[in-house]
Amino acid sequence: MSVFAKAKASRSRALKSTISGIAILGVSALLLSACASTGSTTSGGKDLSLKIGSILPQTGTLAVLGPPEIAGADLAVQDINAAKAGLKISVTHKDSGDTTTDIATQSATALLADGVSVIIGAASSGVSKTFIDQVTQAGVVQISGANTSPDFTNYADDGYYWRTAPSDVLQGRILGNKILKDGATKVAILYMNDAYGTGLESNVKKALTAGGATIAGEEIFEPASTDFNSAITSLLATSPDALVVISFDEIKTIAEQLAAKGFDFKKFYGTDGNYGVIGAKDTNVDIAGAQFTNPGVEATKKFQADLQALVKKQGASELGVFSYAAETYDAVVLSALAALQGGATDGATIKANLQSVSEKGTKCTTYADCAKLIADKKDINYDGLSGPITFDKNGDPTEAYVSIYKYATGNTNAFEQQVYGKL
Repeated sequence: MSVFAKAKASRSRALKSTISGIAILGVSALLLSACASTGSTTSGGKDLSLKIGSILPQTGTLAVLGPPEIAGADLAVQDINAAKAGLKISVTHKDSGDTTTDIATQSATALLADGVSVIIGAASSGVSKTFIDQVTQAGVVQISGANTSPDFTNYADDGYYWRTAPSDVLQGRILGNKILKDGATKVAILYMNDAYGTGLESNVKKALTAGGATIAGEEIFEPASTDFNSAITSLLATSPDALVVISFDEIKTIAEQLAAKGFDFKKFYGTDGNYGVIGAKDTNVDIAGAQFTNPGVEATKKFQADLQALVKKQGASELGVFSYAAETYDAVVLSALAALQGGATDGATIKANLQSVSEKGTKCTTYADCAKLIADKKDINYDGLSGPITFDKNGDPTEAYVSIYKYATGNTNAFEQQVYGKL
């Protein structure tokens, strides 16, 4: 081969080598891009970036729960970012409406298109059922701070559905036992025909009958019903010494129609779905003496003050109730800790680490403290504002508190007690 030919061959081999190198770099870039689309990972000391969304009631029959839950999520985001401990988080809030609309499914579609890794919500068990498949089948984690229907315990969600509120197996047991303790032996029940109403009714009735009480009568109504006179007349005709009402904001009409019949609200027992709906400004009906159960602990004075300061800063109205604010706060913190422990923010990583960060390891009660332990390669056990949590394999908390509130004259409500229970 001539000198010229050798030089030409050498240049040809060098060109092929360069092209090959460029191709390899191109493939590598594509692979890195694909990884980035499924959640970020720590690299070069940079913080993880976690994007979450919420589907909570801004409208509809459970709108009373929207403000405290949204505030709880926002406060958690604020605290996590302020800690500057390995992860930055952002949240986008969407409306859930109620089961009479398809607002929740539209919200889920929008959040999934936006690339969130976690969706917080819904508040209503019935509403969660309308979009749970859409979310979990997309490989996105769903955590509710308020769903209590027992139906979710064994739901086919591939491990992507979790909740920080206890199943109504616990609330039903505690409410039934409270009624028995108050001396009632003949109980009537008015309840809503959805996952929340039927699940809670079943567990209240089980506790009552196990304790020796009789069920004087039961009436079921469809969500968003507006006239309850017939059902109320039928139930009161049995002369019950206690009336359980399982509803959402339908309680406003139910209370008016009960009052019109001279009902004594000292015999009234409500649940978390209708607690706080009637406030001090609703003076058309006074429900003094009525008692309500609400899963979760009483919000501490500091937590209440922090929430009120946050909504004031946002220009929102002052909170009237704090139902499920703590549970929602903890849902956001647990999501962040699971991502931090797993080293990535995709749904699969968060799912794989949620149970671990809630149990066994070193106890910690804030994101900042837990994040420091994770950085030190230690197992953690987050006990939050809502209690010990401790997830089981189904994504349910295995222990929790249920609070009991009582109304006084003028529709002011006061905390009575909280009852601990295991599931």
